[in-house]
Amino acid sequence: MVISACETEVTSKNTILSESNIIIDTVLIDPGDQLVFPYVVAERSFFTEDNRYLFNFNDFDHTLEKIDLDKLELTEKYPFEKEGPHGTGNYVDYLVPLDSDRLLIQASSQAGIFDWAGSKLGEFDPLLEGASLTHVERKAFQPVRAVGGRIYGLIVDNGANTSEVGYVDLTEGEFSTIPLAKEFRHGDFNLEHREGNTRRRYAPEFHIQAFHKENWLIVGSTVSSRLYIFDPEIHQFSKREYNLRLTANKKEGVYTLDTEDEALFQRAYVSLHEEVTFGPLLWDADGERYYRFYYELTFPKEHTSATFPNANATFMYLMVMDRELNLLAEMPIPQLEYTPYFSFAKDSNIWIATNLEDELGFVRLTVSSY
Repeated sequence: MVISACETEVTSKNTILSESNIIIDTVLIDPGDQLVFPYVVAERSFFTEDNRYLFNFNDFDHTLEKIDLDKLELTEKYPFEKEGPHGTGNYVDYLVPLDSDRLLIQASSQAGIFDWAGSKLGEFDPLLEGASLTHVERKAFQPVRAVGGRIYGLIVDNGANTSEVGYVDLTEGEFSTIPLAKEFRHGDFNLEHREGNTRRRYAPEFHIQAFHKENWLIVGSTVSSRLYIFDPEIHQFSKREYNLRLTANKKEGVYTLDTEDEALFQRAYVSLHEEVTFGPLLWDADGERYYRFYYELTFPKEHTSATFPNANATFMYLMVMDRELNLLAEMPIPQLEYTPYFSFAKDSNIWIATNLEDELGFVRLTVSSY
């Protein structure tokens, strides 16, 4: 695939906001007489266009939950079968709305197109290579978003521990790759530790999200503040570069590693995560701005063996951008002592999912005076 690109370095005024510009409160979702799944996973959830309703897959009863974020309550559940001709598979890994009537529901080795009544309308094979191999050796497609008859996502080569942005054409059933890993230097950050048949791995992640207009997509990475805006119709990228003042703009080191030496793996993992890491964009339609978390970690001097090292401190920051992705402000957020695993913007607030004693809740951040 040939892709053309143009580069833009963002030089707009960048204000440093203080932590006093953040107001925090916490809300709970009312489950009524049912149970609400207490975790929200980005790969298995989505919103209506106005962000009023959150749809989240519940592993406990294998249903898709509809949550009213204005009323803070569960409103409906849509049941799905695990097995049989209309089965999704035992565990749902990915959930993508295709249009108002159809959903893509994907398990580890099967992908089905379903209606809201739970009937399977069609299917395709998400495995590009390695159907007979173990999961850690397969090459597979991980869907993120549907645009114009295509489903965009990641083409992940588990054997090589790498990934690229790509898409599947539902009409033709063919997969295509949009190479961006080299642009983000992903090859400099792949870590693998082998011990017998056990593997521990780290690889950089892509963030693929909708731009606020024209069905365009935004592609970012955990390793850089850089963003690409992709026009699916003409396969053109425009690039945004940022000059941050609170942290570095990207990870600078080179940590590629394939080793049986656990101590060497631990040191590389710690060094990589002590450098800045970037989260996905959060679009606030009401305020017409984007937010983006980024953070740095610190670690104790000694680490428990046979695990990924656990950080002992998290330093959170927030980027604020206008609708054209021009950087407006940065600010530290010392009130957050952890990295949010699921967040979104609604009503000019940032919502962060949290499990409060096995109930689904949200911490809400309001960025004031801006």
